[in-house]
Amino acid sequence: MADASASQVGSHGEPDECDDDVGESALLLSHAHAPPGPLTFSSHDMHLHVELSLESSTSLEDDSIRRKRRSVSYVLCFVCMGLAVGSTGPAFADITKHIHANLSPAFVARGVGGIMGGTLGGLILQKFNTKGHAIVAAGAASTALAALLIPQARVLWQAGVALFLLDAGCGLLQQANTLIVWAQPTNRHTIWLNILNGTFGIGSLLAPLAVAAVAFMFQLNHQTAVGYASTGAAAVALASGVGLVSIDSPTQPKITTTTSSSSSPSSPPPSSSYGRQIVQVIATALALNASVGAETTFGAFAEAYVIGQQTKHPGRLANISESERDILSSAFWCSFTFGRFACAFALDRYIQRKATKGAEEIALLMQAFLALVGALMPVVAPASRAALWASALCVGAGVAGLVAGFLAQVARAMPVSGNVAAATALGTMTGVSLWQTITTAFGAEHMMEIISVATGVALVIQACFVAEKLKT
Repeated sequence: MADASASQVGSHGEPDECDDDVGESALLLSHAHAPPGPLTFSSHDMHLHVELSLESSTSLEDDSIRRKRRSVSYVLCFVCMGLAVGSTGPAFADITKHIHANLSPAFVARGVGGIMGGTLGGLILQKFNTKGHAIVAAGAASTALAALLIPQARVLWQAGVALFLLDAGCGLLQQANTLIVWAQPTNRHTIWLNILNGTFGIGSLLAPLAVAAVAFMFQLNHQTAVGYASTGAAAVALASGVGLVSIDSPTQPKITTTTSSSSSPSSPPPSSSYGRQIVQVIATALALNASVGAETTFGAFAEAYVIGQQTKHPGRLANISESERDILSSAFWCSFTFGRFACAFALDRYIQRKATKGAEEIALLMQAFLALVGALMPVVAPASRAALWASALCVGAGVAGLVAGFLAQVARAMPVSGNVAAATALGTMTGVSLWQTITTAFGAEHMMEIISVATGVALVIQACFVAEKLKT
C-alpha cells in the first residue's frame, strides 16, 4: 500500500507528470469502452448525424425533381396525343373527297386498335414493371406515324391502317395514367390525373387552330395545310417519346403494412380482399366506359344533333347558323378542358385544407349529376336554344373530371398494377367506339338521350362507391 501511494505522489505530495499522462490515457480508455450515458453526444456522432441529414435532404430533393420531370413528360405526351387526334377532324374533311365508300370499316379498325393498345399496354406493364416509359414512347411513335398517314389516305384500307395505328398509340399512351399514379404521392393523384387528361383537350383544341394558322400564314389550300400541321404534330409527338425514354421509369410502389394510424401520403393503399378488388375494377372500367362515351359522343355528334333538332323544330331553331353550331361544339370542348384544370386546382386547395372523409367521392358524384342534368336539358326542352347552350356547358364541365376521378378513386382503394391498368384502359378505349356506334344506330337526333343513359350509368356506379366509402 505504501509503495502504491509513493508511486502516485511525488516528493512534494503532488502527482508526477509521467503518471498524469498515464492517468489521462486510462481515463480516455475507460470512456471509450463505457456505455454512452443519456447526455453523451460525441463529435463523431454529431458529424455522422449531419452527414445523414444532408444525404436524406439531397435524396428527397432528387426524388422531387425526378417526379416533376416524369410528370411533365407525361403531360407533353398527352398534348401530342391531343394534337394527333385533333388533326383527324380537318384531315377527314379532305379524305372523304377521295374515298367514295362507307368509312365504317375504318372506324371499326380504330376501335380494335384502341382496345388492343390499351389492354396489351397494361399487360406488358404488368410483365415488365420497369419498362413503362418504353410503352408510352411506343404509343407516341404510333400516334406520330398515324398523324403522317391519315392526310395521305386515298383508299379505304389506308384509312383503316392509319386509324388503327392512331388508337393503338392512344391505348399505349393511356398507361401514362398508371405511371403518374406510381410517380406521385397518393394525395396528388386526382390533381395530376386531371392535369394530365386536361392537356389532351388542349392538344385537341390546338390542332384545328394550327391548320387554320398554317393555311393563313403561308397562303396554302386546306389539304396542304393539314399535311404540314400533321407533320408538325408527328414531329412533336416523336420528340416527346424520345425524351421520355431518356428518363428512368417509375415502378409500382411496394405494399407496406403499418400498424400506426397515420401513413405516409406517398405509400400505396393497403390491399383489400381480392374479390372486392375485382368488383371495384370492373365497376371502374364500366364507369370509365360511360364517361368517355359521353364526352366523345357529344364532341362527335353535337353539330349533327343540332341539325336534327332544326329539322324537327324549324320554327324555333331554324336561325341557328353553321358558325353557331361550330361555336357550340367549341364551347363544349372549352368547358370540358378548363373543367379538368378547375377540378385539379379546386381539389388541390380542398385537400390541403384536410377535407373530410369521402369528400373526393362526393365531389365526383356531383360532377356526374351535373353531366346528367346537362344531358337532360334538351330532352326536356327540345326546341330551346338556351337549353342547347346550357347543355353544352354543363355536360362539358360535368364529364370533365370523371375519368381522372374514377382512376384516382381506384388508386386510393388498391395498388394499381399493370393488370388494373389494362382493365381501366379497356374500359376507356371501348367507351369511344361503343357509345358512338349506338348513336349511329339510333341516329344523331337521339344523341342527348344516349348521353343521358351514359352519364346515368356513371352516376349510379359512383353512388355505390360513395355509399361503400361512407359505410366503411
